[in-house]
Amino acid sequence: MKLIDMLHDHATSMPDSCAFVASASGEKMTYGELWQRSGAIAAARLEDARDAGEGAGKSTQGVKAPVVVYGHKSPLMLASFIGCLRAGRAYVPVDSHSVPEERVASIVSQIRAASGSATVLATEPLPQAAAKEASCVVDPMELANIANTAGAAEVDLALGVSGEDPAYVIFTSGSTGAPKGVVVTASCVDNFFPWALSVAGVDGPGTRFLNQAPFSFDLSVYELSMSLASGGELFAMEKATLDRAADMLAFLEKSDPHVWVSTPSFAEMCLANQGFGQGLMPSLRVMLFCGEALPNPVAAELMRRFPGARIVNSYGPTESTVAVAAVDVDEQMCASPDPLPVGRPRPGTRIRVTDPATGEELPQGEWGEVVIVGDTVAKGYLGRDDLTRAVFGEEATDRLPEGDDKAESAADPGEPACASRAVRTYRTGDEGMMGEDGLLRFRGRLDLQVKLNGYRLELGEIEDALRALPEVAAAAVVAARKNGKVSHLVAHVVSAGPREQSDFRCGLALKDALKARLPHYMIPKKVVFDEALPMTPNGKLDRRALTAREDG
Repeated sequence: MKLIDMLHDHATSMPDSCAFVASASGEKMTYGELWQRSGAIAAARLEDARDAGEGAGKSTQGVKAPVVVYGHKSPLMLASFIGCLRAGRAYVPVDSHSVPEERVASIVSQIRAASGSATVLATEPLPQAAAKEASCVVDPMELANIANTAGAAEVDLALGVSGEDPAYVIFTSGSTGAPKGVVVTASCVDNFFPWALSVAGVDGPGTRFLNQAPFSFDLSVYELSMSLASGGELFAMEKATLDRAADMLAFLEKSDPHVWVSTPSFAEMCLANQGFGQGLMPSLRVMLFCGEALPNPVAAELMRRFPGARIVNSYGPTESTVAVAAVDVDEQMCASPDPLPVGRPRPGTRIRVTDPATGEELPQGEWGEVVIVGDTVAKGYLGRDDLTRAVFGEEATDRLPEGDDKAESAADPGEPACASRAVRTYRTGDEGMMGEDGLLRFRGRLDLQVKLNGYRLELGEIEDALRALPEVAAAAVVAARKNGKVSHLVAHVVSAGPREQSDFRCGLALKDALKARLPHYMIPKKVVFDEALPMTPNGKLDRRALTAREDG
């Protein structure tokens, strides 16, 4: 894997350079320490899985089973990611502060069912329900002792993941009531990060990167891969810092990043503080946004507050390795009544806008479903061949998008990227339009998936969680919008029996019950009790009627 090779070079040439800083704990880790600790983890617990009860650590398909890494933005968590990759194992990041216990258990259970085993590297105590689903749990004390074992870093680089080997699996919201794991390969990552570095304008070591997103959210791969590949410093904002505005601003001032990566919602929250500007972070050169739509007024205010920084809007789903398009936002774009464009496709990627019903490509200027074709499209969903077949495909291509015919493949330098080869395709379910300027526009989801505060949510999963509660007979969840943007979720509920308290208190009780099943960002803000849910003439739930109530 090219990323691991570059990390090895940094560990050799600049071992004392800082690789990672945690905001609240203040923990730091150099490139030399990262290489030593990751090597120790790979050698001791993952290389042959001899102590894990996994045989050779192989799945039923002959691929080494993915490894869950549980915790929250610690140096040990990052070292565990790299240890997995060096041992030829994909890692599965699970954030302890944003993923509830029941969901953690579901993820571990799915990995065991799909792969035949499930090892967990726990940097924090693992919830009991998840531990019961695991084949092997390496607890925090044991993992720390292993990582700090001197002289255990000599792991053959040839054992690491490469090519079509899975590199990581990130679980997103699923339509069947359970999260689904997106399998991203080593070549996907290797094809992604050189483009990301070019977008950010990073060409050497010493660059400081801000990490805002939890590691279980694929936006974090943006800054993580760029930082490790370039020999930069990754400044990770822990939840304890994010929860206190004063601490957050103090950390931003102390870290003074060159590259900012976040959701637009996080930046919008920061703008509420008048001290948030170039004076706070004088070294800031670029602000990269992804995960949701960047509102025009927010971009305009960022340009005013940070005159020395570029504002970059980008687009891409988890299923195509973080982002596949980007564009520098200018004043003319901000002043337009139209949504900001999300950019031009990266080299190695073609974006089509198709008729959702026929699959036929639509001309420029027409809205349809965004389809991504290229070398960063994931393999599919872990253990879910049915879901994979529904939205992933493969096609032969002998050309790149217009203007990219001289580009080279990041995975195979020197080989013309326009050479005929098979590439994967992904139907995003996003509604988009390719403008005559070659820039993609994005307007929302074609199905029940919505974006809220940078998180992609499947409303069906929330509905299933509600229906599982004994107090609920029927449920439907819709997104309420303000100024064209999803502002919050509303749950419409039919009670299973008489309500003994006020609707307000019953709603609070339902939301409390959901906290054990869903992440905080999936909890509806509002609960409405209905006698019955509206139906269309053909007997289906009338979601439009419910949405109209909230938008009205």
